[in-house]
Amino acid sequence: MISISFFGSIFSLLLSLLLYLWHLFLYWLSIFASPIKEPEMFWIIIPIWINWFFTEFFVEKYGTTLGNAVSNGVIPILASIDWLRYTYRSISGGFTFAFSVRVTLSVAILIYGIFVIISGIKLKQIVFYIGRIRWITYVLVMITPIIYNVFDFDLVTLWAMILFFPVYWWVIEIFDRITPEPRLYKAES
Repeated sequence: MISISFFGSIFSLLLSLLLYLWHLFLYWLSIFASPIKEPEMFWIIIPIWINWFFTEFFVEKYGTTLGNAVSNGVIPILASIDWLRYTYRSISGGFTFAFSVRVTLSVAILIYGIFVIISGIKLKQIVFYIGRIRWITYVLVMITPIIYNVFDFDLVTLWAMILFFPVYWWVIEIFDRITPEPRLYKAES
């Protein structure tokens, strides 16, 4: 027979897991609020959010097109150039591990943007997924605070980014479905 202490242990474990997930969720939300801690981030975050808003609700309400996916590839290129500029400017501490992580992330996003553009030019189907503004915005918004030294690139940050991406996706998807259809779509019908 299973004892009461066994159920108490399971309950305690589940409660600990839920508390950990709650704290991880709050940590994830704080990534979105990170420009408050480092206002210089607004110079790159504001254009990313503005581009996301107009593209998401006026261009990609029902998915991305080939041309739009290709043009979305420019956004990570511009962001990574800004990140490299900022990282180079903050090199006063010398070549540290954090510096090399920031440079690596910046170059990886630069390559990602180039890959999106090239995939679109070559008419590869993957561009309809990796070139969607929702993906691109999420990646840029999550990595920018790491580049600007607000958050460290560690397992907790990576885990929060991956684990709560579906929350980000579905909140936007629900908002997309309840907002009125832009007149542009009605005019094309």
